[in-house]
Amino acid sequence: MIFGRKPKVEVVPTEGALAITPEVARRFADAAEAAGSERLLAIEHATERLSRYLREHRNVLQTAGPLILAGAADAAELVLDEEGGFTMSSTDAEGAASMDRVSISEVVELWGAADLYDRIEAALRSSAGLAPRPTGAIVAGLGVAGDDRASV
Repeated sequence: MIFGRKPKVEVVPTEGALAITPEVARRFADAAEAAGSERLLAIEHATERLSRYLREHRNVLQTAGPLILAGAADAAELVLDEEGGFTMSSTDAEGAASMDRVSISEVVELWGAADLYDRIEAALRSSAGLAPRPTGAIVAGLGVAGDDRASV
């Protein structure tokens, strides 16, 4: 199954790149390994926090759910169900689409924690009949919040 929309990171070899010493290559490899470890720790931490959020707000989610977090009602891409689990649109090798249950860590990795919380907030605000919260781009355009030149 092919899940989500996260692009694969591709490294393009550079022509005429300088030859590096074994010591520099080792430092690069160490830094790359550390980046991979940090990525895994970030996903683990975000998964734990999102799991805790879903447990703490289980009653609200059961009442409001299912919440479509991406896509439309007739073509949902990401859904948070009443029990706090996620289903996601996937496509098999033949191009057939289906909705499959995915783990919280998979969702965090593919969508990013901040984006997930933003989508959950928007879906719950919509379910409650509340207006959408202004995005950071809108707020920045108004000259407030973080703009030290703004006068209020």
